[in-house]
Amino acid sequence: MDAKSQSIVAFLQSCGEAAPSLAPNYARMEELYKRKLWHQLTVLLEEHLGEEAAAAQLGGLYETFVSDFKHKLNKLALARIQVAVALNKCADADEVSAFAEAALADHAGELESGAFVLCELSRMLLRFGKQEAAKEKLDAAAAKIEGAAGVTPEVQAAFYRARAGYYKVLGPAAEFYRAALLLLADLGIAALVGEKLYNFGELLEHPVVATLEQTQYAWLAQLLRAFNGGDIEQYEALVAREHVQLEAQPALLSNTLFLKEKITLMCLTQTLFQRTGPGADRIVPFAHIATAAKLRMEEVEICLMRALSLGIIRGVIDQVNQTLTVTWVQPRVLQQPQIATMAERLQSWASTVSSTLTELDALTPEFAA
Repeated sequence: MDAKSQSIVAFLQSCGEAAPSLAPNYARMEELYKRKLWHQLTVLLEEHLGEEAAAAQLGGLYETFVSDFKHKLNKLALARIQVAVALNKCADADEVSAFAEAALADHAGELESGAFVLCELSRMLLRFGKQEAAKEKLDAAAAKIEGAAGVTPEVQAAFYRARAGYYKVLGPAAEFYRAALLLLADLGIAALVGEKLYNFGELLEHPVVATLEQTQYAWLAQLLRAFNGGDIEQYEALVAREHVQLEAQPALLSNTLFLKEKITLMCLTQTLFQRTGPGADRIVPFAHIATAAKLRMEEVEICLMRALSLGIIRGVIDQVNQTLTVTWVQPRVLQQPQIATMAERLQSWASTVSSTLTELDALTPEFAA
């Protein structure tokens, strides 16, 4: 290692000594830095930023450590890191502007990451009461995003969030409503294409979704409900009926195969949910899964292995008898029909337990006395 790398390693070690609870993170950063595993290091850094105990060290970590290899990181990930650091270290509008302007230089010519930094900078400036400066950055972000093809939901959501925040403070109310509605739509699309999101219960329980159903985005609310319920038939009907709306969303169009896999997995979890809880038969035949999820028999085991690898179910596959023994299904926010199913199952279980106790009392009267 050269002198600069040795200095960076020493800095990480000192950070670990100063914050023992975060020492494993810093040790892992050191290892990944030495091995030049930039993707894994990016993932770790983003996780680290969410640690409350890390707040006091974020400024130094960015200036001493991240700045050394930031040119090797994914631009959008770098933008997220820079925004998190700015939120933590900047005490006033001047500091925010100085840090963000320096950060923007790292995203010259980059549509998405540059727009993301501009949107978040606009929000920060608005919080400090710099309304004109906030509008300037928002307009600059709009110039990048509006009319551009293939902008990711994350960046679109950042834009509409910044825009909704600005118009909430300054009006007009109609612009705030429009921006908030577009933000909600983007959040819904992000939920659909998110790789590790297999439960939309909390989102669907929010009253604002009912508002979405009264707008031109009603198809999105219906799509979210179809996914959350694992309803493949409803999903296929929506695709056929709303194909023009769906094809107008680049994030959905580019993830067609992923969405098909996702609805299949959510159908699987819904099917297995019916086989969990007191009194339920946890041994599920492959044929039952194939029928519910519209799969060929040879596809069932692949689907189960995918669900097991994602951690959304736990169980044991019996290849000989073509069954799955379910031991756990990912917890979810229950809708009314699911609550009714659980209540019915609990009543059935309570009745079975009561009947068993009565039989035991009859067989062993000496204990009952």
